[in-house]
Amino acid sequence: MKSARFARAAALGALAFTVAFTPSALAGETLSGAGASSINAFWDLCRTSYQKDTDNVFPYVGTGSGDGKKAIAAGTVDVAFSDSVNTAADKPATMIHVPAVAWPVAVMYKWAGNTTKPITLSTETIAKIFARKITMWNDKDIVADNNKSYQVPVYKVVNGKTVLDSKGAPEILRYKTVTTRLTLPSKPITVIYRASTSGTTNNFVTALNKLHPTIWTKPGNDSFETAYPGSVSDDPAGLRSGKGSEGVGQLAKDTPYSITYNEIRFATVYGLGVANVINAAGKAITPGTDGVLAAFSAAKIDADTGVVTFNYGSTLEGQYPFSATTYAMVLTNLNTVKTPEKAKAVKGLIEYIAFNCPSSFPQAGMAAITKTSDLGKVVLSQTAKIKQ
Repeated sequence: MKSARFARAAALGALAFTVAFTPSALAGETLSGAGASSINAFWDLCRTSYQKDTDNVFPYVGTGSGDGKKAIAAGTVDVAFSDSVNTAADKPATMIHVPAVAWPVAVMYKWAGNTTKPITLSTETIAKIFARKITMWNDKDIVADNNKSYQVPVYKVVNGKTVLDSKGAPEILRYKTVTTRLTLPSKPITVIYRASTSGTTNNFVTALNKLHPTIWTKPGNDSFETAYPGSVSDDPAGLRSGKGSEGVGQLAKDTPYSITYNEIRFATVYGLGVANVINAAGKAITPGTDGVLAAFSAAKIDADTGVVTFNYGSTLEGQYPFSATTYAMVLTNLNTVKTPEKAKAVKGLIEYIAFNCPSSFPQAGMAAITKTSDLGKVVLSQTAKIKQ
């Protein structure tokens, strides 16, 4: 009997310990999501802080923007994410776009024993490479891009933070002149692209079409194969596809002398070189958050719809040409479709992603949006539409 009483007491004590020390996140909302894979690594870094700060849980693993658009239409998730605008006929009438994340689409490459000096490419040269009008690394256009002098903006920094102007663009302190002298390998280029529908693809090929419509002759959409100015099946050796951001990164890593486009963080993950890009002002821009914020300051951000339209013709000197946004897609009547608690939690989640995560985890390569910038104001005006 004594041992039985002792066992019951021990069990009650263990239960009390479990209740007392169960993570507080379990007391809040568990949110469901689907969509863009571009923010997977970003969210992996931020999810623990989010749970700790809000008591909510968001176990997100994105598989592609197309999947997010399907999920929000089917009503199977609380929030979905897409790197491109949802124009599907079956999107819910109460769905809104919130431009929650700003980031660069980087042009990455794999050489045998990657060069220690990054290559520099004009947007015209990049368009020719991905359109397969340039097929060798030592093509005259690539050689010309990498054997000249460029001006590179140096941004104003105070107390470790880049100073932004009233529109949210980084202030340029001065320019430094960088001279490149590279010998390019006499090797064929293999282009790696996303096989599935992808907002990353949409942002990249849309920019190519807007910047160089006589080279990239088709308008952008989520499918590289559809947007490609030709038939990818005609060049199986020069055009190869990978599934998702991770699949593209791994295939590029495994393919010597390849080139691809992807979220910047995957360059480190897969040991790929990152190209500097010559923008419309003739400045050499490293894909990073400063150049992205400059691009957003020149963009049209619709205060009613939340949709961002980049000004590809802008000659703003600091902007990065291949900038992108990840939209949170959410229903304004989530309070009735789900619950008021869900609606409140989703609103808080989107604002946390936009304003907290980028500055807390700069290594993710996402731009820190300020609430007073044009972009930040639109984020807040859109989340205010979510009824609670």
